[in-house]
Amino acid sequence: MNSIHSNVFSHNGFTLTEPEILEIICENHAPEIRPKFDVRSLFFITENIIKHSTHTSNILKNDEIKPQNFDNFISPLCALKSIGCEMSCKAVHENSAQTTTLGIFGKLTKYSWEAKAVLALASFAMEYGNSWLLSQLYPQSDQLTTALAILNRIPLLLNSTANFKKQQGTVVELNKTINTTLQVIKCILKLDELSAHIDPNHASLKSAKKDVPINTYWSILTIVSCATEVFYLTRDEEKPQAVSILSHFVTKGINDILAKLKRQLTICQKEIDEPEIYWKLLKHVAHAPRKITHVFNTLILFKDDAYAKPATLSVGYTNKEVFDIDVLEGKYVTFYISTLDNVSHKDILSLKEVYEGTENNKCKIVWIPIVEDWTEYGREEQFMEWRSKMPWYAVQYLSPATIKYIKEEWYFQNKPLSVLMNPHGDVENLNALNWIQIHGINFFAFRNINPKTWIAPVVQEIMTPTLDTWMKEGEYIFFYGGTDDYSMERFRMKANSAKVSILEELKIHIKLFCVGKMEKGRSLSDDSNAGGFWSSIQSLLSTLSDYKLHGEHTALRKQVHKLLSYKNDESGWCVLSKGSSVVTSGHGWAISRVLDEFDQWKQRISHEENFGRCFQAYHEKVIAQTTTSGAHSAGCSFGNARNMECCPVCKTPIEATLVSYKYCRMCNLTPY
Repeated sequence: MNSIHSNVFSHNGFTLTEPEILEIICENHAPEIRPKFDVRSLFFITENIIKHSTHTSNILKNDEIKPQNFDNFISPLCALKSIGCEMSCKAVHENSAQTTTLGIFGKLTKYSWEAKAVLALASFAMEYGNSWLLSQLYPQSDQLTTALAILNRIPLLLNSTANFKKQQGTVVELNKTINTTLQVIKCILKLDELSAHIDPNHASLKSAKKDVPINTYWSILTIVSCATEVFYLTRDEEKPQAVSILSHFVTKGINDILAKLKRQLTICQKEIDEPEIYWKLLKHVAHAPRKITHVFNTLILFKDDAYAKPATLSVGYTNKEVFDIDVLEGKYVTFYISTLDNVSHKDILSLKEVYEGTENNKCKIVWIPIVEDWTEYGREEQFMEWRSKMPWYAVQYLSPATIKYIKEEWYFQNKPLSVLMNPHGDVENLNALNWIQIHGINFFAFRNINPKTWIAPVVQEIMTPTLDTWMKEGEYIFFYGGTDDYSMERFRMKANSAKVSILEELKIHIKLFCVGKMEKGRSLSDDSNAGGFWSSIQSLLSTLSDYKLHGEHTALRKQVHKLLSYKNDESGWCVLSKGSSVVTSGHGWAISRVLDEFDQWKQRISHEENFGRCFQAYHEKVIAQTTTSGAHSAGCSFGNARNMECCPVCKTPIEATLVSYKYCRMCNLTPY
């Protein structure tokens, strides 16, 4: 209970603090492995007694107890009577309730915490239920019942109308407290049952179980207080002030405990239900018809009965609810996924360009805010504030299962992303946000990444009419750049020299395209020309890193990863393509060497189409023969924080971090 009332004991006449009480009851706790009675059967019987006793009206008429088979149940009568004796007719003074409660714990050393609480409640219920049963039957009964009623002072309670009315309010409050205590003990039993379904070391269950001893103490203390109240209901004398103080004190305490137990049980039950609900979601998504509307309804609008509010789809600045999702039929859908705390104005502007410029409205945008708890203060207002800036669709109140799916299958890690889904409900891009920010409406060119022609969308940002012509005509093009002016100029001169020889001997035209303008021998690599190119490369790598890739796309990711590592290399970098088909990429010095040694491999070229393959083969040979070491800065952030690459020579896995490639320890080579 985390000591809800640990500081209150001393202010209510108690001689022991809560930590001292815990020490006492835990020292005297030595439960037997096999209980002497069925705890849950005793609780069920006790629950029935209390349900039928805690009413001021004649509830026995037309009321039936659900039949249960208790043929084999043996009541722990001796223990019940012993506890009842401990609670009966105690002189009321400042610390009597505490003393009585600890006395009951002393009698129940060999029982579990759950059994202690149930036995105390059952003992009270046996006496309390008997009194109310006699009050129902008296005086219209036989002599035996009448005699028993007199011995239990029932006439004193019922014969005086004034006294009954005076006590009626006390009885109502007493019954509320008894029922609250019943619910607390029921929760304690439920926690014990949940232990079989949750790892006992799980934080939520462990925390709840840790509170069981003190919750048991408070339950029995409350029962003792209720027994004292019953004692004074059948007396002519005024109830002492100490009893009223005790009653108020324990009532508040037991209500606080019940509220906390309910929260703990909700969390534990949620942890049991979530895997099953999530499996249900996965199954439904897997078997949903391959149409965007079916997948959207199954995944995004997934109905979770355990969740307070169903997911709702709305449209426009006013958040008008949409009931017909057929508006998505045959459309691409871009899911903009974020938390309420990291929505970006820049993202909204980029998405508006797509929203306003999509041809024939072929792409719908849906904002999905990931919110774990909508009851947190200000969440609804925060949602509406961002909603008022977005004319497209939005989904509110996602189920926990859908949120888990988005995190696990779409790799959402609290950073905004944009997932593109095609009209068949298949994900084509797990994060198109970078493409949208760079290319706006033209981001559609990136929805299907071709491992052979990936350079085409990358150079869209730096496209010129001349470059466009070269690519369409299938010319061999060297894209090159770097940070060192001398190296770039040197590469340009070597490439120009080599292309003359290649043209003369093979009749093959070679084109050069500098990424970063050249003015009087100087490179401006920070120009928007180079900036746009590297932003596209990084976006491509981010997209590829988000996918579960196989085959050609895995090789492409490595190739792009490698190219990005050359961005700040002093020797520069180069990509050779034939039209939009990439042949190879590498360090500027490696490509320069291949060009320098053209005479050594030109004889292998039989025709123009074979030029690219021969160039690539000799480039790989140059890399394999090189014995350099060190690391190359990638300067990027993408996908997971760490990926494993392989040395191209010995295939040993090497670590690639967000900032650098480390050399291969087996070959003492840089990976590329």
